[in-house]
Amino acid sequence: MTTAIDGSSMSVPARVWRFLRGPRFIDLPIRLLALIMGLTILVPGSFEIAEPRYAAFLILAYGFIVLAAFLPLSIVIAATGLGMVFSQLYPDLENMYPEALILATAVLISRRRWIGFALGTVGLAAYLFASTQLGSYDAGFEGLTDLGYGWLTYALLGLSASFVEVRIRREIDRRERAAVDHQKTLDAMRARFTSDMHDTISHSLTTESAIIRTLAKETDSENAARLLAELSLVNAEATKRLRQLVTSLSTWEAESCTGDRRSSRIRFRAEAEQLTTAIEDGCTAGSVPLTTSLSPLPAYSSSMLGHHFRAVMLELATNVIRHSTPATPASIEVEMRGEDGDRAELVCRSINETPAALTQAPRSLTRRATAVGGRCRVATDEEERAVVEVALPVRFLAPSAGITSAGPSAGSASVTAAGTRAAVDSDAVMIDVIGDDVLSAPMNDSGASASAMDEGDQETVVERGLGGGPGHPSESTSEGGSITHGGDRPARDDSAGDRNTVDA
Repeated sequence: MTTAIDGSSMSVPARVWRFLRGPRFIDLPIRLLALIMGLTILVPGSFEIAEPRYAAFLILAYGFIVLAAFLPLSIVIAATGLGMVFSQLYPDLENMYPEALILATAVLISRRRWIGFALGTVGLAAYLFASTQLGSYDAGFEGLTDLGYGWLTYALLGLSASFVEVRIRREIDRRERAAVDHQKTLDAMRARFTSDMHDTISHSLTTESAIIRTLAKETDSENAARLLAELSLVNAEATKRLRQLVTSLSTWEAESCTGDRRSSRIRFRAEAEQLTTAIEDGCTAGSVPLTTSLSPLPAYSSSMLGHHFRAVMLELATNVIRHSTPATPASIEVEMRGEDGDRAELVCRSINETPAALTQAPRSLTRRATAVGGRCRVATDEEERAVVEVALPVRFLAPSAGITSAGPSAGSASVTAAGTRAAVDSDAVMIDVIGDDVLSAPMNDSGASASAMDEGDQETVVERGLGGGPGHPSESTSEGGSITHGGDRPARDDSAGDRNTVDA
């Protein structure tokens, strides 16, 4: 219907040109060839005799040659019959109707009309048989050789033209699909950016609003200080997230092509230093004596590992702010341990005093650690302080590892056990998470369940979490013993090379 509307809106010259050039890319060259062959009638000596009937037959034959590119099947039938008639009338003169028949047969095979091609071949064989019986110009073996060579040549040219047409069509389809896929990717990026921007702003403003409303009602100076510290952390994280979202606009194409956020790397050491500084500043604003310490860390990591690390650190800091004993020192430590070949553990540990013993690990931290094949455990040190430790298994990637490095079997791609500690200090090494299972419930950047992002739930969480207590009132706790392990889950395929991109 659209084609009909477009055709009706075209001008007369445009319609004529569209008819002449044909619907296929190869139609115009074929029709130009037919026109050139038809114009050979103007060559001196084309008319062997001056008889009007002969001239009419000859002009009609050359007209058939031109029309063979437009109406091949009709020309096959007409040229076969008139060719036999011409052979009877002028057996000693050259017959041009077989030329039109052969060209029409070639056009049919270029269109992959196999029945029409077979019909043209049968018509040519019938003409040769009739010519042999009449003893005309194309009779016998010489006629078979001449017309057979022309038939074979034109048939191969027509078949080759059909393959060229198919290849052109396939390339056009491929580029159209690529354009559509690119547009879909662009739309998905825009939707993702808009959604992330909305979620970040909405979640942060909701949390800050809940904290401010609670702070307005608070009369206890210690709880007010905790609220200020938590408000500072929320604001710092929101600012960082917005800055990252804006930065992602310039790098979205690299991530969308691979479909994996691990393919882009981040400056892990610098990010960790900035994050711990923001945590300390937020706690200082709230008069919470929290210190942080970082052991030597790799310079780079995958963006996915950076996402998990940031969420774990903020969750640990929030728990310390909410549930530590007021005016007592607390600390958060980050270190690499357990190096074995190209494998190690990234450990984030909080140490603080609590009014009562902590016996169960926070559920959100446990779920996040378990999702990447790690573990979360709680314990008590020799000073009876609560220790919450999250261990994330990581893989070291050397610059030569590329995207296919999978471990020790990768030869020079892996970092040897003897050089792992030195590799931590190298700016050329990055780390990546070993597994990343999809969580059963989406989690935000602070590690909390997405269901806690509603405004009412945020206010309830803040109000319940300020009073301290033996557990984590703002957290759901995992059921079981005092130590919750998440490492028993098998990690996903370590040889998944698409997670190991190294920006050398």
